[in-house]
Amino acid sequence: MKASSLPLVRVFARNTALIRMAVPVFLEMILSVAMGYVNQFLLSPVPLASNAVAQANQISNMFIVSFSVLSTSSLILLTQLLGKNDTATAKKIYSLSIYLNLVIGIVVAGILSGLAFVVFPLMGVAENVVPLAKLYLLITAPSLVLQALTNVLGSFLRAHKRLTFPTVVAFLTNIINAVVASIFIFGFPDQTIEFKLIGVGIATCASRLVGLAASYIFFKMSINGSLSVKNLKPFPHKLLGRLMGIGLPTAGETLSYQASQLVLAIIINYAVGVLDQNLRTYIITFTSIIYLFAQGTGVAMQVTEGTLLGKGKKDEAARLVQDVGTMARTVSFIMALLITALAYPIFTALMHQAYADPSVNVDNTSLHTIGMMAIFCMLIDVVLDQGRATNLVYVKGLETAGDINFPVACSIVTSWVFTVGVSALLCIVCGLGIYGAFIGAALDECVRAVLFYIRWKKGGWRNKAITKGLGEEKSAE
Repeated sequence: MKASSLPLVRVFARNTALIRMAVPVFLEMILSVAMGYVNQFLLSPVPLASNAVAQANQISNMFIVSFSVLSTSSLILLTQLLGKNDTATAKKIYSLSIYLNLVIGIVVAGILSGLAFVVFPLMGVAENVVPLAKLYLLITAPSLVLQALTNVLGSFLRAHKRLTFPTVVAFLTNIINAVVASIFIFGFPDQTIEFKLIGVGIATCASRLVGLAASYIFFKMSINGSLSVKNLKPFPHKLLGRLMGIGLPTAGETLSYQASQLVLAIIINYAVGVLDQNLRTYIITFTSIIYLFAQGTGVAMQVTEGTLLGKGKKDEAARLVQDVGTMARTVSFIMALLITALAYPIFTALMHQAYADPSVNVDNTSLHTIGMMAIFCMLIDVVLDQGRATNLVYVKGLETAGDINFPVACSIVTSWVFTVGVSALLCIVCGLGIYGAFIGAALDECVRAVLFYIRWKKGGWRNKAITKGLGEEKSAE
């Protein structure tokens, strides 16, 4: 036992600097996820409103991924350029990314505002939830312009290893959101559901405005970079092409994943009632905390890996990615078991409010049955999160090294085959309800984990050079 555990201890020991970098990223991501779900928890005494927020977030999350086109590619390119000490090209990325993301944010806000009028009936959302979901989406959609700018500023800070600042931003936005939403929900107890939902929407918008302001202040304080349009004269076409070459495939993969999750939500909407839908939402909220360690260490790994690759240290980068994969799986396993052990009291407590609401049909489902359903779903999730931890690390490792197309293609295929196809078969045809959704997702994550691990070990990423030629464009100017 001692001999077998020593290698694992050594993996954590030799990566203590990376773990310290990952802690603020981990906290930031917990807070970011909390931002997405805190309104649902605050509205838990009003299940119809809580479900409306969940349905609206499904649509928003599918489009928010478009903001990652430039934030992801900016992070990857900046880390390697800074590793090569090419600060002149790095400066152009700031202006190019911020203004393009501004345009993307405006387009996304407009599309979502239009979709609010037609999409929810098509999703199979309950008839009494549709007007509430539409109201919430119409209020919050314009604030996605602010979120687009905040995301790209955060990538600049991370690339410069200012990982604590995005955490502070996430903390501020959560505080603003929770305080303002609580005032509207609990400060006016006799008001209508619509009033409470409007208040929650206002809280979301206010918190995103504060997040953007804080991100800009940190950017000017710590990097002192310029966002002037003058940095784009003459226009850096090659740099734009490289940013899009990295960002579009990775965003396309994430968009495909979000779309598959949306289709899965539609399947579940048709297969089960509001009560089971809410239970699944709560379980996903808690399990998202599990994979955030893998995601947080993955982001810190990207910063370090990009710097190593910029310096030509590919062997060190290879060991780094494998170490982070081992750590991510270990922590995910422990956290998944912990939540499984606490599943019964946690989820029965969260679902208890629904039984007091006469507008929700509980179908004679007892709280004990709900608690047991949560335990079985969490047992499936223990397996799911082993695959997801591996995916999150190795896909970031491959993308940072410039091996973009393979993980994108794999993710698109497996998410639709397993998350959608298998889940639909199990949920509807076999009548497994939300169990089927968790089984399909687990198969998706585990198959991808095997494929990505094999791809990394083969080492084709060593032949990629994503910053090659960018300095030539700089000198030509």
